[in-house]
Amino acid sequence: MKTPVRLEVRPPRSGWRERVEASGLLWHGEGGDPYWSEDRNLVFTLEAAEILEAAANELHAMCIAACDEIARRGWWERLAIPEAAIGMVQTSWLVRDPTLYGRFDLAWNGSGTPKLLEYNADTPTSLLEAAVIQWQWLEDVAAADDQLNSLHEALVERWKIFPEDLIHFACQWDHLEDRQTIAYLAETAEQAGKTVELMDIEEIGFSEEGRFTDMNERPIGRLFKLYPWEWMAEDPFFAEIGSERARFTEPAWKMMLSNKGLLPILWELNPGHPLLLPASYSREGLGSIDRWVEKPFFGREGSGVSLHSRGPYHSPPPLPSAEGPIVYQQHAELFQAGGQHIVWGLWMVGDECRGLSARGDQGPVTGNLSRFLPHRIEG
Repeated sequence: MKTPVRLEVRPPRSGWRERVEASGLLWHGEGGDPYWSEDRNLVFTLEAAEILEAAANELHAMCIAACDEIARRGWWERLAIPEAAIGMVQTSWLVRDPTLYGRFDLAWNGSGTPKLLEYNADTPTSLLEAAVIQWQWLEDVAAADDQLNSLHEALVERWKIFPEDLIHFACQWDHLEDRQTIAYLAETAEQAGKTVELMDIEEIGFSEEGRFTDMNERPIGRLFKLYPWEWMAEDPFFAEIGSERARFTEPAWKMMLSNKGLLPILWELNPGHPLLLPASYSREGLGSIDRWVEKPFFGREGSGVSLHSRGPYHSPPPLPSAEGPIVYQQHAELFQAGGQHIVWGLWMVGDECRGLSARGDQGPVTGNLSRFLPHRIEG
């Protein structure tokens, strides 16, 4: 019987750095620590890949149902959504402003049922690596095998639901990883027949007519922003969004899904669900659970996450994090191989799972420098 998932060691491709850089992956490590690394990869059986894919599709449906409940019951405080943003989020949800993509992070050790760790529903990164770089790697090293990866084709098709011909893409320009992501997304939009413009989020202007504009004072009809809604809510221009709300991708209603305050709500609405971990807004809410994780609502890339136990287990110190409310979630064992703790990323485009990525770290918390590990499905 085949092992559902295993780590495989192989020599890196000759000239792999030039190969990935030519495809847009300019940042692939830091200070000698590799981010993209080809000396190891993951091997799945088809059945194992399908387990993760099915889990993501079911979780997405649960999250959409949770949005209905949040809006109906007015659970805004439970998500720490600012009062000034509530009306915008409600309207965005009621009219179903269109969404492009998101990424679930799941724990699964190869047996039993995957468990939801969090939903990166607003500004997930590592998209270029997941959609293009690992696919090119597969074509070069194991062309006869497959991959859970139709991300590129799905993104191109998804852009076609947006009626605007010109799409602006904005991020914090000094963040190379973010620039890589919007450059790739702009490429998928171009392949869908769109005209694109890339810009720094700081370059967005506001006209006397109440329209957001670019550096050439052109009105922005559709803006993809790789910039979290909770950061936008703190910016001076937030009060000016008003009727411009519908121009933003990801939409404002993603604020209901993109912070970890969602986790206790999912558990409350679906108690005991096999894809969920018990989660609460207080340690006491977890009852007699022996091992748990504390996560800030708006922490990113592992910041502020700490592990705790009633017994002798000692948590590594948490990465620095901004202040904010905390979620308490039962600890889940990650897949471990080759000294790596691996989190599975399942990519949603629209309402369908269209890709799988994996990040590995020597410690149990996945951070910004955790390795991206390509995968293949054995034929």
